[in-house]
Amino acid sequence: MDDERLEEHMQRLENPDGYCLHCQRPANQHHPVGPITITKSEPDDGDEIWTHEFCCWECLAHWFARQAGGVFVVDRN
Repeated sequence: MDDERLEEHMQRLENPDGYCLHCQRPANQHHPVGPITITKSEPDDGDEIWTHEFCCWECLAHWFARQAGGVFVVDRN
């Protein structure tokens, strides 16, 4: 990821812009299912709260897997 794209991504982490954090398409593209909004905070620092928006559960699952150090795989069977 180049510096400009990394900076844009970090801005989106701090200030959601209505686009999916994973695929970067509109977070409400599957309305009424989305957007899926999650909020997280650091346990030791209640001042730092981050809000993330996702368009669907698959994008959310990709993000969860990456946070856990893995890769989300869809089994189409």
